[in-house]
Amino acid sequence: MTGIEKLFGSQRAITILVISVVFAIVFPAYFSFMASNSDDLGGASSGAKGKWQVDFIQDNITSDETMNLGDGEQGDYFFELDSGDMMIGFVEITVSCNDNDDTGPGTNDDVDVSTDFSGVEGTPDDESGSGSCNGDTVSFTIGITPEWDGSSYIADGVSKNDIEAQWTDGGNGTGEWLTSVVMNVNTELIPVNHPFADEDEDVTVSWRVAVYSLEITAVAEEL
Repeated sequence: MTGIEKLFGSQRAITILVISVVFAIVFPAYFSFMASNSDDLGGASSGAKGKWQVDFIQDNITSDETMNLGDGEQGDYFFELDSGDMMIGFVEITVSCNDNDDTGPGTNDDVDVSTDFSGVEGTPDDESGSGSCNGDTVSFTIGITPEWDGSSYIADGVSKNDIEAQWTDGGNGTGEWLTSVVMNVNTELIPVNHPFADEDEDVTVSWRVAVYSLEITAVAEEL
C-alpha cells in the first residue's frame, strides 16, 4: 500500500479527494466567467438581467480663445469638438472680461453673448445672455447625455446592455460650437478725451467638455 493509500485508507478515498480538488478549482472559475459574460450567454438581445456596479471614467477637454473687442464690435469664437471614443456628458461655455481700467460709477463695460449650435450634432438649443466685465460674465451649461452627472451607482434588475443604452450621448455634441460676443464700452460719465477712458476690452471664451467612458462590473450576490 502506498503512503497516500495509507493516509486516506483506499483508492476510492483518493479518487474522491481528487474530484473534490478539481471541483474546488473549476467551479469558482466557471461561475466567475458566467457572471462576467452573462450578457453574451443570456441569449436575449437585451442581455441577462443582474446586479451591476456602474462607474464612469471621466476626463475634460478644454479650450479657450481671447480677442480684443472695441465698442460695438462682435467677436466670433469657434470650438471644434471631437470626443474620440469618449461619450460627452455636458459642455460648459464661459465668457469672461475684466474692466479694470475705468474709474467712477457707471463706467463698467459689458457684453452681449449669443450662440449658434447649428454645426453641432444633435443641434442643442441656442443660448444668450448679457453681463458686466467683472470676471466670469456669462456662462452656459449644455447637457448632451440626459441626467448624466458622473456619479457611480449600483443597478439591480437590469442588463448590461440596458445600462450602456442609458448612458450614451447618441453621437451628439461633436462639431462646431460658435459663441458670438458683442462689446459695449461705457464712457457716458467720462469725457471722450479723458486719459482714463478705455476703448476696448480683452474677452475670453472658454469651453470645458466633460467626457466619460463606462465601466460596468457584475456584483456577486451573497450566499
